[in-house]
This record gives sequence, C-alpha cells and structure tokens, in this order.
Amino acid sequence: MLLNKFNNWLKSSVRLVLTVLVCGLLFVASAYPAQAATSKTTDGEASLNEIQNKTDDVARSNPRGINEVTKEAQKGLNAVQGSADADKMISPDEANATTVKEKASNFFDSLTN
Repeated sequence: MLLNKFNNWLKSSVRLVLTVLVCGLLFVASAYPAQAATSKTTDGEASLNEIQNKTDDVARSNPRGINEVTKEAQKGLNAVQGSADADKMISPDEANATTVKEKASNFFDSLTN
C-alpha cells in the first residue's frame, strides 16, 4: 500500500517536472529567437536608409525615362539598389553549387546506368 502511494507520487512528480521543463524550453525558444542570428540587427540599416533616401528623391521628381533608368541600372545590380552590398553578394560563377539541371541530369544518368 505504501509502495503503491510512493509509486503514484513519483509518477506525478516526474510528470510535473517534465511539464515545467518543456514549458520553460518553449518559452525560452520563443522569447529569444534573435540570438540564433549571427549578425547584428542594425547591419542592414545603413544600406536600406541610403536606398530609401534615393527612392524618396526619385518619387519627388518627374518620372524618369527609359534611358535614365537604364543608365542607373548599369551602375550596379539594379536601378533602385545600385551597387549597395554588391561585395556581399555571391555571383553564380563564385558559387560551388550544383544547379537543378545538373542534379536532374545526374539523377537520370544514374537511372539509366
């Protein structure tokens, strides 16, 4: 009888401890998701402010013609972003990645061999 009561008490205690641990883990995981990021939250702000200022200037002026837009686009990545963060981007030539076409070709080659 005493052993049965102790067993029930132990089971309920373990359930309570596990429930508290899982709730605490869920709270911590949802409360601090930004800690998983490796960069600061303000890193992209300078570039975006610069782009926003340029956008505001263009919005206040008359609509631009195709020649002006083309000239701006040739300075960098596109007409809006310009060359902002171009050094941080990876071109397809620099990437050591397998394209979907290559993966599909390899897959079908492995099926036929």
